[in-house]
Amino acid sequence: MAYYDLREWIDALESEGELSKITAEVDWDLEIGGIAQHVFDKGGPALQFENIKGYSDTVCTKLFTASVSTYPRMAMMLGLPKNTHPREMIEVFRERMKTPIKPKILKTGPCKENILKGDDIDVMQFPTPLWHKRDGGRYMGTFEGTITKDPDTGWTNVGLYRRMVLDKNHTGIAIPIGQHIWRHFRKFRKGHKPLPMAVAIGWDPVLPAIAACPIPPEVDEYDVMGGIRQAPVELVKCETSDLMVPATAEIILEGEVSTNIDDFREEGPFGEYTGFYTSEAFKRPVFKINCITHRNDPILQGTLEGVPINEDHRMTSIANSAVLWTKLEKVVPGITAVNADPCTAWTNVYVQVDNSFYGQVPQIAGAIWSQETYFKNVFVCDTDVDIFDMSKVMWAIAYRVRPDKDILTFPGPIQMLDPVIHPSERIHPAVNKGLKMLIDATKPYEWPRAKEWFGEKYPPLAYPDDETMELVKNRWGEYKIDLDG
Repeated sequence: MAYYDLREWIDALESEGELSKITAEVDWDLEIGGIAQHVFDKGGPALQFENIKGYSDTVCTKLFTASVSTYPRMAMMLGLPKNTHPREMIEVFRERMKTPIKPKILKTGPCKENILKGDDIDVMQFPTPLWHKRDGGRYMGTFEGTITKDPDTGWTNVGLYRRMVLDKNHTGIAIPIGQHIWRHFRKFRKGHKPLPMAVAIGWDPVLPAIAACPIPPEVDEYDVMGGIRQAPVELVKCETSDLMVPATAEIILEGEVSTNIDDFREEGPFGEYTGFYTSEAFKRPVFKINCITHRNDPILQGTLEGVPINEDHRMTSIANSAVLWTKLEKVVPGITAVNADPCTAWTNVYVQVDNSFYGQVPQIAGAIWSQETYFKNVFVCDTDVDIFDMSKVMWAIAYRVRPDKDILTFPGPIQMLDPVIHPSERIHPAVNKGLKMLIDATKPYEWPRAKEWFGEKYPPLAYPDDETMELVKNRWGEYKIDLDG
C-alpha cells in the first residue's frame, strides 16, 4: 500500500490504535532513547513526541519513532491485515520486488515549503536524540534514506548510513567498505571531487525499509520502493544538485561529502544493531550541509539502535528474508522458506528445505556465505519444522543434529561489528576475520529405512494425524474453548 507521506502513515497508525502521542515534556538527552527501548521490549506502539525539552520554539518540534517495530505494523506498511504471518509478508515482499515501478518526476512538492541556505542552516533546530549514554554524539541518521549517484552510470543508491551531528551544518557519516555508497565515494575520490549527497527524512515507511535492504548493485532503490508500495515514488530535484528526493518527505538535507582524508573528523562510538559497542571513535568522512528544505511544522524521524529486537531488526527481517530467498532459489532447488530472524539482528538465518538430495544443505550455506557477510550462522531445517517458531527450531536442533557430522565451520570475513573477535585480533579496522557456522538440523538423507521406525528413515512425529486435526478445527466452535483469555 502506498502512503502519500509520513503524515498519512501516522494517521493510519493512529486510526488502528498503533500510535501513542506523548505530550509530557521529555528530554532528548537519553530519556527518549529509554522510552523507545521500553516500548521495543514490550512490543508497544509507534511514538510521536510532541513536547521535547528545549524544542518548543524551533524549526522542528516533533520526533517520530518505533514506526514498524512490530509485525502487525509491518503488515500495515504492506497494506495487509495486521495478523498476517511473517512468512506471508516475506512472500508478498518477494513478489512485489519482481515488478519494480519507475518513479514519477514532479516539478516541486511539499518538501520545498521551506528552503534554508547559508546562515539559516542549523541541524540543531531538529530534536535529534542522544540515544545511548556511550554514543559519541547525537545521531540523526538512523531511519531515513541517503541518496547518492554513480557519476558514470547514473545509478542512484538509497541507503541507510548513520550520521552523528558535529555542528550546525556538518555531520559525520559511516561509509562501510563494500557498500554501495562506498562504491560511489571511491569514484569521486579518484576524481578528487566531493560526493554529492542528499538525505530524505520522514516519508512512506518503505523508504527506510528498502534503504536498509541488501538490494543488488546497479538497481535503483526508488524502483524497488515503487514495486513494494505498488505505486511510483514521486520525486523532485534537489535545490543544489541533480539528486532526486521524495516530494512529500518531511525534511531534505542537501550537501556533499569531502573525499579528502584531511577533512575527516572524529565520529563515534555508536550503539550498533548487534547490541554492542564494537567500533571505537575514529576519523570518518564529513557531510557538509549546503541546504535544508522542509515541510511546514516538520516531523523528524529516527530510531534507537542496540540490543535486538528493535525497530530496524523487525523491519529488515522481512526484507532480508525476501531478498535472500530470491537469491538462494536461483542456485539451490527445494527451498521452501527463509527467515532472517530479528532476534539476532540477521546474524542467524534459518532456511527450510524439502531435503530432496544429498549435499543440498552445504550448498545452501555456501550460497549464503558467498553473497552476504551479515548471515554468519546458517540453520537448515526440514519442512515439518516451522522456522518462524524458535521453539520448533530448538526442538529440531536438539533431536536432529549430530554434532560430529552436522555442525560445520567455515573461515571467512564476518561483520566488523561482531564482538566475537577481540579488537587486537582484527586484520583491519573495518574487517573481521572469523568463522561462520552451519547447523544441519535436517533428517539424515542417506539413512536407510528402519522397521523399528515404522519403515521410515527417521522416527515419525508424535503428533495428531492430519485427519484428526482437521476434525478438531471443524468442530472448534462447539468446544467453546477461549484461546484468547
